[in-house]
Amino acid sequence: MICNTCGKSIQNEEANFCEYCGASIRSRNDFGGSDYHTKPSPPPVTKEVIINQNDKPVSFFDWLGTYLILFIPLVGSIIFFVLLIVWSFSRNVSESRKNWARATLVYILIVFIILVFIISIFGSDQFLNLINEEINQYNNML
Repeated sequence: MICNTCGKSIQNEEANFCEYCGASIRSRNDFGGSDYHTKPSPPPVTKEVIINQNDKPVSFFDWLGTYLILFIPLVGSIIFFVLLIVWSFSRNVSESRKNWARATLVYILIVFIILVFIISIFGSDQFLNLINEEINQYNNML
């Protein structure tokens, strides 16, 4: 028998469906139905997945190496910050690394704003005067 859909030869004479494409190879009359042939179903659609080099997940050791850059004396934090900026805006970087770099930059910005706020409060003349008054009161009690 030969499949009408894909044209391949089928060895099993009792088969109802093509073993290659899955199309029906019997007419309705063979099944006890009317005398017309059913329209064969098209072969299944398969998707070809092309994996881009930039879509591969970042490995554990890649992340570990990224954080180890911070331990380089004097220039490690500068290199780390430059890497974050490059990875955030480059087109040749994987999506996961780009998102991580952007999130880390936002985190650094938030921490910087909080530190500036805390330093401005603790460095103000009003706060220093308040601390000096408390110290003087404590010394007067002794």
